[in-house]
Amino acid sequence: MTTLQVRCIARSRQAPGPATCLQLLPRGCQPVLLDSSGDVGFSTLAWAPDKSLHGHLQPNPAASGDSNRCLADSDPAQQLEDICSGEHWHFEAGLPKAGIGWLGWFGFECGHAYESFPWNPPYPDAWPDFHFGRYRHAMVWMPDGEVLLLHAQIDGGVDDRDATLQQFETLMAFGADTVAQSCSGPKLQPEINGQTFRQAVERLRQWIGEGELYQANLSHVLSGAFHEDARHLYQALRQSQPTAMSAYWEDADGRVLLSHSPERFLQVRGTELLSQPIKGTAARGQDVEEDQTIAAKLAADEKEVAELTMIVDMARNDLGRVADVGAVQVDSAGDVEAFSTLFHRTAKVRARWQPQLGLARLFAATFPPASITGAPKVRALNAISELEGRARGPYCGCLGYWIPGEHPHGDFSVLIRTATLSNQQLRLAVGAGIVWDSDPQREWDETRLKGRYLTG
Repeated sequence: MTTLQVRCIARSRQAPGPATCLQLLPRGCQPVLLDSSGDVGFSTLAWAPDKSLHGHLQPNPAASGDSNRCLADSDPAQQLEDICSGEHWHFEAGLPKAGIGWLGWFGFECGHAYESFPWNPPYPDAWPDFHFGRYRHAMVWMPDGEVLLLHAQIDGGVDDRDATLQQFETLMAFGADTVAQSCSGPKLQPEINGQTFRQAVERLRQWIGEGELYQANLSHVLSGAFHEDARHLYQALRQSQPTAMSAYWEDADGRVLLSHSPERFLQVRGTELLSQPIKGTAARGQDVEEDQTIAAKLAADEKEVAELTMIVDMARNDLGRVADVGAVQVDSAGDVEAFSTLFHRTAKVRARWQPQLGLARLFAATFPPASITGAPKVRALNAISELEGRARGPYCGCLGYWIPGEHPHGDFSVLIRTATLSNQQLRLAVGAGIVWDSDPQREWDETRLKGRYLTG
């Protein structure tokens, strides 16, 4: 058993903002910013992990006669569960259980560990399929404006607070008035043309008409060169696209994730589970009156209502695979939620489970997220993998934190509205849920709308 005592070792009400502190951190320190950029909750900035876990999944032909549809050779969630097995994180009374612990992400291809669907060529630039680090210190911006410096000391280990305090004092010396730099967004172009996407939509509609599936999430990629500072770009997007589950992740090799996801995949609070799937999109209007009209239309749109209803049923089913009997409930089947440039329909599904089942069991039941696959999940995974013909990489996976123990805490977003940056190439995948009455041109237009926040 390894006990990590989490204490607040410094605090300030004169701290720079999260994006400013991110920019001030030294290169190579592998920062992770979990950012409530809509100012509706905690924002946390962690850096300098003392342990890491990352890797690539490979097909395991021994598990199946079809080498292109076999399961993966390992389970990344099980690897994370194993590496933090025996850790007990003890938090000083009154401290938030957030932004510290094991931080990172599972990419979409981690779904190969749980479901059988075709393998595509690896994501460009040798991106791993998953990446987590153990972060024992983090800054936490509280809702009341105070900033806490949390540090987890390993019982019996060397007291290593000094370096953390020194970094915090360096950041505090800049003062609360320090403003983060920003830059203009990149120029991105679709990697496929609209006709190719529309043909894929028609193919899905054919399969749906033949009764093979009800819905599938189809995506494509916008990409382009980007030579500026990714941390500066994050600040620009933070101002124009605030969401409660924004995130910035950077590894030691300079790979970057810039995420402005509005969607929660899975929150764990001991025995309580929460998922908040999103389906249904409409652009914001020019004024309050137009906004009201658009929101009312989205709320009554039969296609969008049906689409989210199917995803809610999938989320209930997924959570039901690990939940206590009769302990899954739908708090909301779909409410229209306003964001800076879009309206979305968002649902809320809760469940109660036994944490001793473990993280691997939880992810085997729920991953990949229902909202970005389709219904039924396995057939949808096969359909979109075949039609897209590419690895999704981090896109449509999940990102967040995991604090293990008898009463685990965790929170993971769905990695949509998420760009990757590596080798000065920025990629943004955008998708749409396809059902029988989908209009191919409308779906293409919806995907372009979803990329507008980044491309301008």
